[in-house]
Amino acid sequence: MSGGSRFEYLWADGDKFKKPTPLPARQYISYLMDWIEMQINNQELFPCTSDRPFPKNFSSHCSKILARLHRVFVHVYIHHFHNIVAIAAEAHVNTCYKHFFYFVTEFELVSQKELEPLTEMSAKICKDSAI
Repeated sequence: MSGGSRFEYLWADGDKFKKPTPLPARQYISYLMDWIEMQINNQELFPCTSDRPFPKNFSSHCSKILARLHRVFVHVYIHHFHNIVAIAAEAHVNTCYKHFFYFVTEFELVSQKELEPLTEMSAKICKDSAI
């Protein structure tokens, strides 16, 4: 999956894809959603009861999930924004992105390197944030 000409995202899940593998966006996103569902349903990572502690590396797991989700925003904005405009959904998508962006930057969950592909756009639509 690509995020323009400068960014190529390879899929690796440590299971079916042990080494980073290029995939079309549709396949990358499908694997990503399945992988996220597995992570969230893993009670070792996301305990469902208060008597079970969160793992020490909980934050890094969340960061990996969110960084990969950000890649979907990158792909959509760079390759499909014209489709979003065509169905008059840009305000909705921009609002979703702003909420996502503010959350991950407030809690430092996604690195600046991962955020780089949308830096210019983020500066425009997230005006009140220091990027």
